[in-house]
Amino acid sequence: MNILLFSKVKIIKSTTAESCSDGNIGFDIYFDKPIDKSFAEYLGKLGKYKLDNSFEEPYFKIIVRGYYTLKGSLGANYLRMIVPESIYQQIYKDFENYINNYQNI
Repeated sequence: MNILLFSKVKIIKSTTAESCSDGNIGFDIYFDKPIDKSFAEYLGKLGKYKLDNSFEEPYFKIIVRGYYTLKGSLGANYLRMIVPESIYQQIYKDFENYINNYQNI
């Protein structure tokens, strides 16, 4: 008998990280599990995905042109979202919905 285990990732909190002079704001978004390569690649489908393996903890960056940028490290349980402050609420809601659709098999 084969059993498939689905591992969902949940956002557990978000905190304001920094304010930028260009009208952008940073938010740290925390998850209930560490970010693995599969989850980072899923996030990468949102835009331009770059993974840098030259660090002890591989670092990724995802640019969703005209909307936001995500930055994080594999193995960490959070990432940073840099987004225009004026559209943050809608972007965050859409991002949260996208996360809720993730299932790692």
